[in-house]
Amino acid sequence: MIESGKEKDMIERVTEIYVAVFPMPVSDDRMAEVILAGFKKDPENPNTSIVRATVETHVNAVDNLVTLCDQIVDEQKEIESYRLLKFDQDGIHTINPEDFRTFPQGFGKVRWNLC
Repeated sequence: MIESGKEKDMIERVTEIYVAVFPMPVSDDRMAEVILAGFKKDPENPNTSIVRATVETHVNAVDNLVTLCDQIVDEQKEIESYRLLKFDQDGIHTINPEDFRTFPQGFGKVRWNLC
């Protein structure tokens, strides 16, 4: 039997999902929370598209998710806020986007010396 090599591949299972939900009007007197996704052409490579979604499967990507959601709130006049949720084996949890925000300023070079 010839091995295809796929048996050796490891699959990282999804154990948690991070989702941003945005309140949107569905009628004059009703609101619903929605999950947004979209894509656009990559300006550096016109043959490909950039896909962005407000769902992530790994905590290390949540800072990018929060940045994207902040950008959506800034650019879309219909959207004023969002909630950040974590789904895991223990249920659904509301988490604070402030815990994942990154700051644009950098830090100077640090030098360590002995005292």
